[in-house]
Amino acid sequence: MTDLDERIVRTLRERAEGTVDTDLLTARAVAAGRVRRRRRRAGAGVALGVAAVLGFTAATGVGLPERVRPPDAAAPTAAAAPPRLENVPGAAARPDLVGTDPQVLHFGFDPARARYRGWHVGFGVESIRVEVGGGRPVSVALARSADALWEYAVEGLPPGATGMTGGTVFDGSDRLHREGGTSVWIRLWQPAPGLYARAAVTATTAEEIEVAIGALRLGEARRCVAPVRLTTLPAGARLDQCTVDAGSFPATLHMSLVVNGPGEAETRVAFDYARSTVTGRTAGNRTIGGRAAYLYPRGDQLELLGIPKAHLIVDFSWSHGDFTEADAAVLLGGAQVAADPGDPQTWD
Repeated sequence: MTDLDERIVRTLRERAEGTVDTDLLTARAVAAGRVRRRRRRAGAGVALGVAAVLGFTAATGVGLPERVRPPDAAAPTAAAAPPRLENVPGAAARPDLVGTDPQVLHFGFDPARARYRGWHVGFGVESIRVEVGGGRPVSVALARSADALWEYAVEGLPPGATGMTGGTVFDGSDRLHREGGTSVWIRLWQPAPGLYARAAVTATTAEEIEVAIGALRLGEARRCVAPVRLTTLPAGARLDQCTVDAGSFPATLHMSLVVNGPGEAETRVAFDYARSTVTGRTAGNRTIGGRAAYLYPRGDQLELLGIPKAHLIVDFSWSHGDFTEADAAVLLGGAQVAADPGDPQTWD
């Protein structure tokens, strides 16, 4: 079995109890594709291959491994939410900060009226997906320019279908966009001077957009990076993107961080939590800060071991040789993992 096969099987085992958030996976794939086009990169990331397998399994119901157990009835059921940042201004007060820091979301939602299903910061855009009672996630994205939203894909639609054309007016009206049999309602508006917003939902009416906007909170800020934080970066590196998929939480949660280095160097830090995980790898072949780690046979993926029900892996195959095992060790050496990733109360 190859290293990739091993990772796919392991991921399937841990996600068998949950559903796959295909909309967010689509947006993630589109975003990754745009990065590769902009930087003239070739090939696809390992994560997208795993996503394709997960989508097939969810659709067919076949191939689910036996290494899972029924959900633990005593497990936490609290809803996932990006932690509040008390001393950071929201988008209403500082629209100029939106999309400038991949660690920060400059808006949020009333948790009594909306349930967080995922969030992302990158490409100058901040976006959050919420459910507001209809079972269909509403995506709300903010940016400092209309062009940034034009470049940023609408979840569930093919690349280039953003609900916008040249000269689009952000007038607050609802537009129905149909693509390949999918109906998506889109609203474009300006909540404040210098701030552009887009809400989208795959539904027959725009009712859930109205409910989501009513729960929108532009006077608060939240931390995108959770439940794992990176406290050390390799020399010359910077965090470029943050993505959290909580569509199946508390059964599963996925976080992906893209770290850029000098030039076009790039690597990805992936954290996968699955409540149904029974056992995990315990024997390492490396040591990072006194903790066991495992370098996969291919030599470009390093995992920090000893995290219950979860895997924390730096995949520096994305770097095309620019990032090294030593850089991956720096990232993992400073990683701070929440005491219980299945309990959002421990994420702060």
